[in-house]
Formats: sequence, C-alpha cells, structure tokens
Amino acid sequence: MSSIVLSVILPAVTDSEKLSRFCSSLFSGNTPAELLICGETDSRFFEKLPQEYTEKIVLVNAEDKVQSVSKAIEISRGKFLMFSDESVIFAPDAIEKLIVASRGNSAVCNAGIIQNGECNKAFSESFSLEEAAGKAVHFNYLLSTDIIKNNALSLCGTSTLAIMLFIADYLRYDNCNALHEVLVYSDSKNEYTSDDSISYIEEYAKIFSLTQNDKASIFFIKAVFTALLANMNAETFEVLKSTVRAFSDSVLILAWIRASFSVDVDMLLDEDSYFGDFKVNGMNVYYKEVTLPMVPDSVVRNFFSGKYGVDILKKCIGAWLHYKFYCRKDGKIKTLGCKLSRKLLGGDFVG
Repeated sequence: MSSIVLSVILPAVTDSEKLSRFCSSLFSGNTPAELLICGETDSRFFEKLPQEYTEKIVLVNAEDKVQSVSKAIEISRGKFLMFSDESVIFAPDAIEKLIVASRGNSAVCNAGIIQNGECNKAFSESFSLEEAAGKAVHFNYLLSTDIIKNNALSLCGTSTLAIMLFIADYLRYDNCNALHEVLVYSDSKNEYTSDDSISYIEEYAKIFSLTQNDKASIFFIKAVFTALLANMNAETFEVLKSTVRAFSDSVLILAWIRASFSVDVDMLLDEDSYFGDFKVNGMNVYYKEVTLPMVPDSVVRNFFSGKYGVDILKKCIGAWLHYKFYCRKDGKIKTLGCKLSRKLLGGDFVG
C-alpha cells in the first residue's frame, strides 16, 4: 500500500525559482506527498533542489499537455489529489488542515492573492462553492483520487477554465467542504484562460442538466459565465446560448443566472439572437487579507529541523528588517536599511 497521502500535479513549469519556492512549502509539511510535473521540463530547473525533494518528483511526458496531465492522474499514488501552479505557496500545515476539513471527501480553502505588494483574500470570509467558481483559482481544491479514478473523470484541456470544468464534473460525485481559512497563496495573475475547452462546454452543459445536481450545475455555470463574459465575442456568445438552453426547463437556475450576471437570459434562449445585441455588466472583487504565508516561529523551527535552508532564513530576516526600516521616519537610515533588506529578499520580494 502506498505511503503517499497527497499527489500534486503541475501541468507545466516555467520558472526554476518559483519551483524551488513551491517545493519548499509543499515538502516542509508532515504529509507524505509526491509532485508530478507534466510536459517537457528543463533539467536545469532541478539542479538547485535538495535531493530529498527531487526523490519525491515524478516527470510525466506524453504526446501533448492534456495527455501528460491525464497520465499523471492515472499514475498518481496519493489518497488525495491537487492541481496546482508553480506560483503557489502553501501555508504551514495547509495540507493537514485541508485533509481534516475534507472529512474523507474533498475540501476547498480560501486563497491569498498577492498583487501590487498587497495580499488579499480571493473570497469572502464565509465563501460558498458558488463564489469559489467565480475566480480562476483551482489550486485550493483537495480532491479524492478514488472518486476521480472510479468515475473516469478526465480533463478537456490544461487551461484554468478546463481545470475548473474538471472540478465541476467532480462535484457531481462528491461533497466539497469549504474551509474558510487562507491556506494557499499565489502571486500569479489568476485569470481565466481557455483553450480547446470552450468546444466541450455545450457537451458539459447537457450532462449537468441531465444529472440535476443543482450545486454542481451552479458551480459549472458560474465558472463558464465568469470566464466567457470577460472576453465576449461571437463564438463565446454562442457557447453561452447553448449553456443556457441546456437549463431552459429550470426556472430557478435561469433566475439565478439573470440575478448573478445581469444578462438578458431571454436573449440567450432565443435561437435567432446575435452577439451584436448582447449586453452585460460585471465586476471583480477581492477581499482584504493580512495573513502572511509563514509565521516567524514556524520558519525558525523548520530551519533548525532541516526543513528550510539558509536561503529561506535569509529572506525571512530580510522581510523582518525591511518592515522595521520601512516604519522609521524618512531619512538615510531608512533608505539604506530598506535597500539592504531588499538585497536579502532577492527575487521573492513583492512590492
């Protein structure tokens, strides 16, 4: 029986520094985990990683990205599975808390989004699954590997939209418990992207309408509308029409779409309507967050226990010094102090 509890899948890797940071936060926890990296990856990305990390990494390559990720799912050994991104930082004990919150099923936590020197919550204090589908954040979901494999769930692409469609499909078979604590952080843009997955949406819509699982259907519709309304054109308009038509018999879901997105649902139901007459209003909101990825005590403890190297400790000291100098009155000491601190922080400094 495998001792691996968690399998984490990275569809691609492009930044060696972020990969190193990602591995440090993932493997420093107490949960036995494996990391499956998909696609062709430059061997130089692993040169600076400790051997204890590289021993837990599996490289998966197939004919294309989708097949690589599908193969990674197939060979994953963990009881739980997560799709992640190299920009992610796991908070201390994040995986353990998610596993407890899952209660044997699946779980999703709040996420901290780092932009322009600020870290804000992606979702509100007591967010629901419906709200979670409204952001292109997929790396905060802990899924059951058995549910995925027993129901032969597969990805239609590797974009953020494709992964969210996969999660929506997963929710037809399992309960997902929301953990409102911020346990993962990301400094990437976290915008909805789509690839060939758009061409599968109509098929997905028909399946969701037939299964009549309102919670999973609303998650699916929220993800689709959020992704496509941000970049509307004639093609995506037709996709929205086919999505709405699949749920034409559900008065409640149609009313929810109208209220949630301020769109003309009747126009979307009309087969003769065209893109030029369509209008929509929308907004994007983040929630204030002051939590940081690491606390001082855990950093020092993990450093002396061998989980963090000198480089991590140096950056933590640099962050503390920068805060102290930044709070001083303007002057030469503040300027020189902040400059020195930023050198200690290196490329991980945000702001």
